Amino acid sequence: MSAIPFDRSVLKVNQVILMTGILVAYFVGLARPAAVVALPVLAAMMLAAVAAPALNLPRLLYLHVLRPAGLVKPRVKIEDPAPHRFAQLVGGVFLLAASLCALAGALLAAWTLAWIVLALAFLNFGFDVCVGCMMYAQLVRLGVLPAGHARAA
Repeated sequence: MSAIPFDRSVLKVNQVILMTGILVAYFVGLARPAAVVALPVLAAMMLAAVAAPALNLPRLLYLHVLRPAGLVKPRVKIEDPAPHRFAQLVGGVFLLAASLCALAGALLAAWTLAWIVLALAFLNFGFDVCVGCMMYAQLVRLGVLPAGHARAA
């Protein structure tokens, strides 16, 4: 495991965007169109951030708008960002599955998956409980995943 300075405020911004996006899509348009539009956009945001952390849209929003304006303060910790990237990957896969369910007309399955992501984002945002990070640690312990290699988030 490689620990580096890691700004957890990026995670918080991502979680707020996820929670807000899912809630707005759900309550503004309970019908299929909201799920078909919002869920794939959120899935793409999450998966793109895993593939290219430097191009992470919530990170860019935080670095170029929120932090300079003093709206969000840095919360730098020395830790390995790999578990957080894994958690983001899991969330992105759930939202991708939700998107496919919505496209297929299986709205109950789509919104169930989306609400799981929302609940896990809320746990992490409000209580710093990262279930995806816990999954990552167990998969590393079992030898399913290699220990992470630090890379700036």
